[in-house]
Amino acid sequence: MRLYSRFFAIATIGTIALLPLLLLPAMVGVLVDDGGLTETQAGWLSAVGALGGAGVSFMMALRMHCIQPRRLAAIMLLLATGLDGISAFIVGPDAAFYGVRILSGLATTAAYVIVIAAFARFEQYERGYGMFVTLQFLVSGIGLYLLPVFSSNMGAKGMYLILAACNAGAFALTAALPSTASAKPQAAENPMSELRFLLSLATLAAILGFGIFEMANNVQFTYVERYGVSIGLVGEEIGFSLLIGSLVGIPGAFAIVLLGDRFGTVVPLGFGIGMGVLGLVFLSLGPSYSGYFIGSCCLGFSWAFCLPFIQSLLAGLDREGSVLAAGSTASMLGAAIGPGLAAAVLGEGNYRAVFAVAIFLFVLSFAAFLVSRTRASAAAKTMVTT
Repeated sequence: MRLYSRFFAIATIGTIALLPLLLLPAMVGVLVDDGGLTETQAGWLSAVGALGGAGVSFMMALRMHCIQPRRLAAIMLLLATGLDGISAFIVGPDAAFYGVRILSGLATTAAYVIVIAAFARFEQYERGYGMFVTLQFLVSGIGLYLLPVFSSNMGAKGMYLILAACNAGAFALTAALPSTASAKPQAAENPMSELRFLLSLATLAAILGFGIFEMANNVQFTYVERYGVSIGLVGEEIGFSLLIGSLVGIPGAFAIVLLGDRFGTVVPLGFGIGMGVLGLVFLSLGPSYSGYFIGSCCLGFSWAFCLPFIQSLLAGLDREGSVLAAGSTASMLGAAIGPGLAAAVLGEGNYRAVFAVAIFLFVLSFAAFLVSRTRASAAAKTMVTT
């Protein structure tokens, strides 16, 4: 039972670190309605915040075995607490606000990378990832319901003060993280050996697939709340749809705990990504509440179902955490590019074009996972025969 309590504490740290992404569409709405930003500016703000995090996660991938997880996470979460507090008082479409959000993205990304690498160091790590993603979607669902409903009362200032308080709470839980580096001397002495491993075809395809998958989700996620507004839905209808969509993701995330490796990774990922494509089709069919609701549920289930399988696939390639850290780099790049790509495609409210781009990216991500699994299996067979 102590293992699961530790998993829960680590999952809580990671979930708080991801709040700006988990609450993205509702936060875009708050920034547009109260922060003085346009829809396009809010989309680019999300992109630059995640872009900063991608750089730090790549550097961590090369030195993952040397990092002391507990100490670094504590420093980064304290930094994020201060930066979110500053953000509350300088909200606006200017360079200072953008700069603070980039720095906050660096700090929270570092905490997130530590969390996903920490799970891989435990036995039954797939259950840890399932718990982590389950908590993400529970928190996302509640937040996406509450933010549109109470945004007029809290405003952008209140939103960032709440983020600061959450990061302070995550700091209090850092004792659950491993206190020492994974101690791999050869990696510490020669980080280029890690880079060569990360550039193998099986590893590279899995990392790219993760990035493209996150890009697809963030393309559609950035403006899904605004799309609801554009088709005449009221805040309660939008919030309820996004809430149920996230709650439906909870059994999706928990499925890996029940399935384990019974069906491998490629078959479940094909099913989960197919559900995401189906959700985007429902959103694109026409301006109806039922289509919006069903589409949100399909997308929420898809995202939650696929993430622990993707993370387990990466952990299976390297239990020390370097591939997971590199995967985080790709996912953060995808999260950074996704809102910007959506903003570029949106134009004058062309939401269906945004959804079409997301469908294409979903299909591309599955192709990358298929290549990774095929190459990894072939390499394993070669090792056995030799």
